[in-house]
Amino acid sequence: MAESVEQTQVSLSDQHLGLAQNCDETDLDTVDVRPDIVVSEVDVGQPCLACGEKCPGFAHHDWRNVCVNCKCVRELHDLYNDNLVDVRDRLGWPRDDGQGGVARDPSLTEGYTWVPGNLSSQKIHEYMEQLPNHKVPRVDTPGERYRDIQLIRQLPKQDLSDLYCRFLEDETERKEFTIFRELRDQVAMGIGTARQTAENTSCYSCKGVLERGDLVVAADKLGREWAWHPACFTCATCEELLVDLVYCQHGRQLYCQRHYAELIRPRCPSCDEVSGAAWSGCNCCSFFESMAAYVKVC
Repeated sequence: MAESVEQTQVSLSDQHLGLAQNCDETDLDTVDVRPDIVVSEVDVGQPCLACGEKCPGFAHHDWRNVCVNCKCVRELHDLYNDNLVDVRDRLGWPRDDGQGGVARDPSLTEGYTWVPGNLSSQKIHEYMEQLPNHKVPRVDTPGERYRDIQLIRQLPKQDLSDLYCRFLEDETERKEFTIFRELRDQVAMGIGTARQTAENTSCYSCKGVLERGDLVVAADKLGREWAWHPACFTCATCEELLVDLVYCQHGRQLYCQRHYAELIRPRCPSCDEVSGAAWSGCNCCSFFESMAAYVKVC
């Protein structure tokens, strides 16, 4: 099975290198622009967690991902989501239940801001008991804030929709971004499923024993035969829990969307947007390239 997965796995790096040439041949009318992506982040005026009272509150820089007031990066401020987020809404994916709007059940009914699907109330609590206590998304606890921050960090809005990209200058660049996103969603990205293992096996990550009937997480796009302890279902780069079980697979490893995107495309350290073959990047990308060239010459 592992061999067949490797044979069918698409090399996104190679595909993306040719997107600039192929974008004009793609029928973008068949590609969902996804205007229904739900992003309800609150950042303006939020205090800086590093500077404290020295910062009067976050204010957007014209082109950098920093606060005008304190120069700290946006993510160092007390960001939060204004509404309870269903991760499928943030991704622009259809709901399993076919409902629209913001989901509030069964998560809040169980006392959490997120729960894995298709588990009974008892199994939900068993699942949560396996996570680090400060990362359990229980309502009105540090775990609720942890999930909120991970949604913003692991699933940056500028990676999910061109509507949040400030430096796509023409239609060609937007077409390439659209294809990049569609390839990622179709080939690499998935949402893990929590279930009871049907046989004795081992955790893909820690290699620890998983006995029949244990609660595990499965990632179908990596292989149906593999399973993870709930606490081991993490990004290979940042080692954080994959928020709401959203993962991207690459090279037989799991990544959060942010770090997966950085394996495929360079991310500007200033504006925090990825760039591509057809879209050269932002003003700050050019600035950093100029500085790198200057340093190399000197």
